[in-house]
Amino acid sequence: MDLRITTTSALLDIRRIPGKLEIQQPKADMELNIEHPRLEMQTEHGQVVIDQRQCFAEAGLKDIFQLTTENRDFAQQKLMQSLERIVRQGNEMSSIHSGYDPIPSQAEENAYAWDDVEVNIGLIPMSRPKIDFTGGTVDITIREGRINLEVKVNKPIIDFIPGKIEHYLKQKNSINVEYVGNKLNVTG
Repeated sequence: MDLRITTTSALLDIRRIPGKLEIQQPKADMELNIEHPRLEMQTEHGQVVIDQRQCFAEAGLKDIFQLTTENRDFAQQKLMQSLERIVRQGNEMSSIHSGYDPIPSQAEENAYAWDDVEVNIGLIPMSRPKIDFTGGTVDITIREGRINLEVKVNKPIIDFIPGKIEHYLKQKNSINVEYVGNKLNVTG
């Protein structure tokens, strides 16, 4: 007897759905109330009266108009000398590309510029200025400040979706029996 038997195996499959976990942490609610400290101060200004007329007279000081003119001329002369030196040194620095290094000579010139200053010692004024002081009080009042802090802690928000595993039959099993021969003997 010629029979052909074919079988198909059952196939199982697994589907996995992963779980999810989400956590959110809201910030704490804070309320801050500040009462600032206060400082109150009341003053009565003092008066200082300085009389230097005698001292100025002994120093040979001139009236304000002549003194202003002389100081202006002196300052203008020093300004022009300084500008001349700055321009000259700047021009020397611009020639540094040609290989000439002006920095040592300029440093020496600038370092010993104080040699040109005239120093004169005199013992003037001979008498002291007259100083009078009257009044002057200070009253201070301090009021303390306060800080009130209220904090409400918020709990975390947790969202959890559990995962799943599903089993299912992907293919059913089967048996197929076929007769493949030419003759069939039905007698028994």
